[in-house]
Amino acid sequence: MIEMLIADHDEFEAKGIKWLIESSISNVQVKVATNILDTISVLENEKPDIFIYEMNIGSEDSFKKVIKINEPYIISLTMEATFEAAKKAIDIGTKCLLIKPFSPQELLNHIHFFIRELDSKKQHFHAAPTMILQEEVVYDHLFLEENKTAERYVFIAFQLEKTKQLSKFNLYLKDYLFPVPPSIFPLSDMTICLFDTTNNIDWDMICKRLMHDWQETEHEPLCIIINSETNPEITIHEKYLHTKKMTEVTFFVGYQQVLSFNKELKWRFIDPFLTPNEQRQWICFLNERNKEGISDFLVREFLKFTDSYPDPSLLRIRLTSILAQIRRHMKSANIDQNIYEQEYLKIFDTILYEPLIFRIVQRLMIFTTKILDAVLEISRSNHLDIIEKCLHYIELNFWKQNLDLTDLANFVGRNPTYLSHLFVEKTNKTFRESLTECRMNEAKKLLVETDMSIKEISALTGFQNQHYFSKVFKNSVGKSPKQFRMLESAPTSKDGEEINQ
Repeated sequence: MIEMLIADHDEFEAKGIKWLIESSISNVQVKVATNILDTISVLENEKPDIFIYEMNIGSEDSFKKVIKINEPYIISLTMEATFEAAKKAIDIGTKCLLIKPFSPQELLNHIHFFIRELDSKKQHFHAAPTMILQEEVVYDHLFLEENKTAERYVFIAFQLEKTKQLSKFNLYLKDYLFPVPPSIFPLSDMTICLFDTTNNIDWDMICKRLMHDWQETEHEPLCIIINSETNPEITIHEKYLHTKKMTEVTFFVGYQQVLSFNKELKWRFIDPFLTPNEQRQWICFLNERNKEGISDFLVREFLKFTDSYPDPSLLRIRLTSILAQIRRHMKSANIDQNIYEQEYLKIFDTILYEPLIFRIVQRLMIFTTKILDAVLEISRSNHLDIIEKCLHYIELNFWKQNLDLTDLANFVGRNPTYLSHLFVEKTNKTFRESLTECRMNEAKKLLVETDMSIKEISALTGFQNQHYFSKVFKNSVGKSPKQFRMLESAPTSKDGEEINQ
């Protein structure tokens, strides 16, 4: 097992490099440090073989000593293409200095080179010991570019959904009765068996039987990949790489499968980023809270593949491009500083590391639904706040004769037409009806509690003349102002009946 450390103050960048390495190189363990103290701790305690170091994380003097003791292969990253940056890199023993932006393949090429150098130095891998049932094939043949031909070998890879169960599965595999004895190579994420045979064996049937037997004892999801390529020029290393690539099909089809291949798997290229039209489409989906449109898009783009499969790494990037649209929508709705921020980070990790595409899509749909519901709730709350402000403004200004909807719209900063629609939607009354109701309530109080004339009361409640006030009052209350005053002011008995005088 090759131990690696990525030291970078930018956690997202460090996780991106970690995912790139783990998805492209097998038999590696990658750790991340985002500050100088964690970096020193991992260097001292874990002693990584390869150290990828972002030069802005902190002073090199703080870990020079531990680097000189452990002597890892160092890859330094920087945005400064200067002599000073190069000198700092050389001073700490950097083997490779990469200037940002650099291509992912450039970084992977250097890591592959260092791994080969480590293999040459140590003469063995840090993986599980090789179990050689036939002395012709060893781990080195899988990982090093040698000329040993693989034409006579059938490669079968076994992938468990829970990699922690691999050690138990390897013991099971060792005792399993195959038609010919395999060479078994346990790896960190799968186990590969090589069968040296020229006989006509039905490997598909054998693997289905093995899967059935395993399920009866352990109930752990398993996928088996059979690579029976017969190209006479293919090497064991090349066939191993082809087999590893074939195992990535589980990303699309899941486990509990036996997959057979007789030629190299080719990914279909896709644009990993949303096109401008697709970006606009997602903006519309989110603004209109179109959950059905979002669901149709995700199913069509990520769950339905009729001919060939796209590159899983490009598919993951495409999903992060969609997540970026959702994040912008979160920010515009001011919900990025609460619990949804943590959920967003979990979805980001799910997109990078979840082994099954349908689970990514499912969790992304659930997350998007939560965001849309939260935005709707905020929108409703904001609308209620606006209406409350409007009603309060009416209560304070109902006495103004010329008070109209435009005054109210200017006060809350909204378009009058939009405010009129919102008023009806939230109160089931028009602005004019709410204003009249407020004026009538005040008029009734003044009629009962004061001796003011009806003319004075009409002026105090925003009416230009007494006649129009009386007309509106009767339409609203069912009595004229004078009748209302007489009835409400008449003395009553203890039982509530009027006393005739």
